[in-house]
Amino acid sequence: MNKKYWLAIIEEEDRIISNSDRRFRYHCYSLESMSEELTYQERSLFIQNDFTTDLFVEDFIDTVQNKKLADGLRHLTDRQRRAIELAFWEGYQYKEIAVMFQCSPAAVTLLLQRAFHRLLDYMSE
Repeated sequence: MNKKYWLAIIEEEDRIISNSDRRFRYHCYSLESMSEELTYQERSLFIQNDFTTDLFVEDFIDTVQNKKLADGLRHLTDRQRRAIELAFWEGYQYKEIAVMFQCSPAAVTLLLQRAFHRLLDYMSE
């Protein structure tokens, strides 16, 4: 057993370990992307629940303590109000809201910007 033999064994072990690390890394990336996709699907299914359960849920505007802000939210369109509720009340990301509204994330951003401008105009009256 000479030095070259042991060096060859060590190099082979290093190669096996690095391949194993690479496979593990790619496996974890694929699991992460799968979990994000499943989260979107679960949330979009959750939004499409039966309307009878919605009758018992308190409207998020009723929980707003600032009366002027609550009135301003009531002056928004249903879509703008729902986007604000999803983004800031329920914590959804813009791309998740886009999936629910069947539009692009840029459209959600524009929708929220217009809602904020309407709120600002109403609040400054």
